[in-house]
Amino acid sequence: MTPQILAAVALGFTAGGSPPPAVVGQAVAAAPHPRRLARRLEARRYPVPYAPEALVPGRGSRPSPLALASELSIAFAAPHGLEVLLDPEPSPTFGRLRSGLPDFKATLVQDGARLVPAQTGPLPDAGAWEWVVQPGRIWRDAGGSDRAVLPIALQARNANCTHNGHLILTFEPGAPRASAQVQIGGETCAYLKFDGWWSGTARYAPAAGPALTAAVGRDRANLKARLPTRTLSDLAKRAPPGVLAGLATAAGDPQAVYGLAVDGVNYVAPCATRFGPDPYCDERALPSYSLAKSLVGALGLARLERIEPGAAARKVGNLLPECAQKGWDDVTLVHLLDMASGHYRSAAYMADEDAPTTLRFFDAETRAEKLAFACGHDPRQEQPGGRWVYRTSDTFLLGQAMTAVLKRRDGTSADIYDDLLAPLWKDLALSANLAVTKRTYDDARAPFTGYGLTLIRDDAARLALLLTPARRAEASALFNAGLVDAALQRDAAPRGLPVGVPGIRYRHGFWARDVAAQVGCKAPVWVPFMSGYGGVSVVIFPNDVVFYTFGDEGRFDWSAAAHAAHAIKGLCL
Repeated sequence: MTPQILAAVALGFTAGGSPPPAVVGQAVAAAPHPRRLARRLEARRYPVPYAPEALVPGRGSRPSPLALASELSIAFAAPHGLEVLLDPEPSPTFGRLRSGLPDFKATLVQDGARLVPAQTGPLPDAGAWEWVVQPGRIWRDAGGSDRAVLPIALQARNANCTHNGHLILTFEPGAPRASAQVQIGGETCAYLKFDGWWSGTARYAPAAGPALTAAVGRDRANLKARLPTRTLSDLAKRAPPGVLAGLATAAGDPQAVYGLAVDGVNYVAPCATRFGPDPYCDERALPSYSLAKSLVGALGLARLERIEPGAAARKVGNLLPECAQKGWDDVTLVHLLDMASGHYRSAAYMADEDAPTTLRFFDAETRAEKLAFACGHDPRQEQPGGRWVYRTSDTFLLGQAMTAVLKRRDGTSADIYDDLLAPLWKDLALSANLAVTKRTYDDARAPFTGYGLTLIRDDAARLALLLTPARRAEASALFNAGLVDAALQRDAAPRGLPVGVPGIRYRHGFWARDVAAQVGCKAPVWVPFMSGYGGVSVVIFPNDVVFYTFGDEGRFDWSAAAHAAHAIKGLCL
């Protein structure tokens, strides 16, 4: 692909809590080559505190008898080591880490060797960063000390950038205290990269209640439902090794979390950090960015249409008073889903999304502020439905309009995420992360809709597999079949609106790409996919193969994955 087309295929590049446009461009341009990055890390001014082998039980370890059910709190001091790897425009958000991490408060419950957090998703905080706490392990080591490791992440407040690491706890015998260390050595964040190491003293007090029982139950259900994992090399019998090696090119990032799911197995790549392989990759917190436009916007509307026929044709101006008499009276929910509201300032590719004034929308922390921008900032230019213009603010409006439909049906406390999607994710035994989405920080708690989910790699694989042709009947029982079939390129209607790149379309919250030329088919082969900021792609091939990658080096050309899918099961019709 030419550089111009590849740039245009940077689908979702500015979506989901974008930094300033200049920062976006500089960040990707300045992203260090892996070898240069490795050389910089060789000169690190502080030692690696915990190598991967120290994060798992070693020889002579045995089950811990602590039986923890505790509220854990930790205050962290200034970092022992903090190295900036990429920060093109010095960030005050990052600067605050120099004085210490935000206070850590979480309730944990032990289930055998597993240590499970009762809270789900990013833990809201008044500061610049929010903790994400994932299930980990607890054991007694050969020396008699009880130790625990939890995969954790720092996620930017009001955004989706996620910096991954581990919390290491060593418990003091006979006292409700533990030494605590945090190390950060990886991320899915295109514009801010750093390594850091902090320590503090953890204190814990007994906890009880139904929330702990529920957390263990959901964790057990999730573990049981997860796809079995094998390494990508295990696919060698089904595809030439060279084709499989090309999946690393499709992932586009040496630290990307990626894999290929087929026939009920999740074939995964090694999971790298700058400190070594991550032994907890199954639990690593991954940001959705604009995957949420498909998972919340598209599937949310298809779910709503399933239980409330006609919802997709409802008018925005009639549902949201903030948008009334501002050119939204004939704009439907499906127009918003198609990014075809007729409201924009510039029809040039990503011009509105990248405009400096759009930061007012992303920086806003209340529903009223976001609605004021989404309804009134950009003028009405033409009739809705005819032109695609990428605007995350339109997807926020979609979420608010869907909630308005639901409130008129079920009462004023109804919520499109809590009442329609979160219960579905629980029924599917997806990870507890998906019990919540990021929301505005006021009493309205409006879901972002266009970004703000946190997943694990099994979530991405299983959600995509649910949308494959082989499971069409199952999906049709959950969602409106007409909307989903159109979004996933399964009907004979037009393929969606052009986005300015040959062979790329957008329809009902999903992208689609014709890969016939790449894999050598004579007839078009339209492949639907989800896309997110920085380098996140989830691809749903029409032969029931799924490819996913969570990276942040601006790579969106997954054609090598199309070759692998074609080698496994032919794509030509």
